[in-house]
Amino acid sequence: MRKLGLALILAAVAAGSAGMTFAAARNDVRPPSQVINGAGEPGALSAKVDWARAQADKASPGRSFWVGYSIERLQGEHSTIGSYWGGGRARLTVAEVLAGKSKPEPTAPDVRKDAAAALDRIEKKGQPEKKVLKELGIFLKYEPGRQGTLSQVEMSNLDLSFDFEALPLYWLGRAPENQSLALVRDLYGRESGEEARKGLVAAAGCHGTPKLVLPFLESVLSGPGPDEIRKEAAFWIGQQGDPESLGILVKAARSDRSEEVREGAVFAISEIDLPAAVDELIALARGADRHDVRKQAVFWLGQMATKKSGPVLEGIAKDDPDLEIQEQAVFALSELPGDEGLEALISLAKTHKDTRIRKKAVFWLGESENPKALEAIIAIIKGK
Repeated sequence: MRKLGLALILAAVAAGSAGMTFAAARNDVRPPSQVINGAGEPGALSAKVDWARAQADKASPGRSFWVGYSIERLQGEHSTIGSYWGGGRARLTVAEVLAGKSKPEPTAPDVRKDAAAALDRIEKKGQPEKKVLKELGIFLKYEPGRQGTLSQVEMSNLDLSFDFEALPLYWLGRAPENQSLALVRDLYGRESGEEARKGLVAAAGCHGTPKLVLPFLESVLSGPGPDEIRKEAAFWIGQQGDPESLGILVKAARSDRSEEVREGAVFAISEIDLPAAVDELIALARGADRHDVRKQAVFWLGQMATKKSGPVLEGIAKDDPDLEIQEQAVFALSELPGDEGLEALISLAKTHKDTRIRKKAVFWLGESENPKALEAIIAIIKGK
């Protein structure tokens, strides 16, 4: 497990290439004022969205509304995309809203079932999670005006609750993945609002087929848009977990015009669960042309549970010509999971030729709770 998670748009992400978990705690869950079912309308998804916007313009002019549809996506068996609320099942799920229910299905407490589920999670810890098909809702919020202006894009599994803010929902049913991505691309090209565009990038990234997703995300990453949106595209490229993703991100990390995007690309590489991703991070840490890229690569190597990180970081801490990079490597060694960097820190604290690096290593040993670190500090004090 990484020591640092990522707080992400809707959520905290724990993701692999085929599934991810992100959720945001919310306080209020307001069902739609009404659900208008357009699933049976003819045409492709884009035509259905046009239908919904025209209907909303006639039925409730001057009022915001939601347009929603779903896609099927492979996810981890226990993963979710969307929002959760604590305190038990006291709120309607999206599926219950669509089924016309006004109260959530009652669920009796089952301690034995919860205990069995907890035991199953413990036994399977560290193993790849079983992937299952789940239905993911994509919700587009339009503001008042002629056929509306897109202001917000949200995603949620249908078995979770979602705050529709007591606004009308035009529901378009399940859509093929290619039609959904075509809609996202079209909306991105038409919309100018930064929040809506960021939401569309995230929506694209939540689709599960890299060969469909990557061309759009790469066009955003390499395009003329704001750095914040291009950085978002880099993140979602990394979430595809595909070898092609890695090549796109390495190119961005080495040569993008923006430091913010370069750093985002390095982080995205660290999120890819492929052995080649570790090798690319090592290559960036050792030999990237830009100081900021090398520093970020060293940092993220310290967050990765891989046997390759420790020796590489120790070598950088000893021999890199850049003092700041050496210091970053010392810190990264202190961050390695399972105290894997402890012996290297002790060695650096005792033997590094530069007093400044020895002091840094001693400092991070002092932050460790491992008894060996205390023993090493005492030995250094005694001149051993």
